[in-house]
Amino acid sequence: MELTAPTIATICLLAVGIIFASPVLFHGFRRRGKGIKYETNFVIQRAPQLASVINIGLIVVSFVGLNQLLADCSWCLPILTQAQFLPQPAQVALSWLGVSILVSGLVFMIGGWYSLGECFSTDAEVLDGHTVRRAGLLKYVMHPAYSGIIQSLLGASLASLSFVCVAFTLLVVAPLWLNRAKYEEQLLIDTLGESYTAYAEELKWRRLVPSFFPIGV
Repeated sequence: MELTAPTIATICLLAVGIIFASPVLFHGFRRRGKGIKYETNFVIQRAPQLASVINIGLIVVSFVGLNQLLADCSWCLPILTQAQFLPQPAQVALSWLGVSILVSGLVFMIGGWYSLGECFSTDAEVLDGHTVRRAGLLKYVMHPAYSGIIQSLLGASLASLSFVCVAFTLLVVAPLWLNRAKYEEQLLIDTLGESYTAYAEELKWRRLVPSFFPIGV
């Protein structure tokens, strides 16, 4: 692994993120599977998590430079050369853009978990005493944690200069988390009724992109 400034920044950000995320994740895992309504469908429950783990693995491979071994193989697709064909200044700019997106992603992801408070579980479910939450980042977007996961993976992919990872994030990971978000919305509407629908309408049904941006989903 070449310890460039963006690489060091990425490692430091992830270390800080792990420290801040550990307490809320611990409680989220403890609540997992204890909901009054729990989804067992693999595509909803596990596929987004599995795809995210695969994405992380691809990003690690890109950072440690194993992608270059693939790029030297005559049978490999040109895309596996990643961003090495770009001029050095463009590579640096792309890496720092990734770092900035990673910062935003970690804020949304971890902040989203804390915003959910006692309603946070690592699985898609409705817990006993579940209420409509409007605190923290939930004032701006319906699923800040899912938005943050996608942003974090996209940012790390760009920081690693891996177009393969960027494509995997946008074409595989993001649709799976968006699908889970839509499922959870219906689950909450069925459980909480008009109160959740009113909350969603207040945010213009912005699932991943905050409502103060002119466009988004």
